[in-house]
Amino acid sequence: MRHTHRITLLLALGLCAASAQAVAGEAIQECVELSGSQQVSRFGTQYVLVADGDAFYRLSVSSSCDGLQMATRFDLSADGQSGRICPSGTRVKLNKDDCKVSAVERIDETAYARYNKRR
Repeated sequence: MRHTHRITLLLALGLCAASAQAVAGEAIQECVELSGSQQVSRFGTQYVLVADGDAFYRLSVSSSCDGLQMATRFDLSADGQSGRICPSGTRVKLNKDDCKVSAVERIDETAYARYNKRR
């Protein structure tokens, strides 16, 4: 009986870890050219969400980005090229601010929908 409980516990822990990893996302390794028809929105005070076709991203914005909370316009760029996101050097230009992106993660559609609902 004890052995069965251990197996059940290990399976539950494994599922929790897999769920947490899917929500956290995976850092992109190369630059991504966005299609031009992407949807961009904010999530909280530190994140920008991007839906581009069947690809979804969560961008972490530096803590000094005061304009994010009130932003209605988002222009993404990296290496001086508009419509591009990269593992480093990505910026988001807002209505009245220009902010550095500290991390870009690819997330799944379920995580994107969850974040977008809570914004």
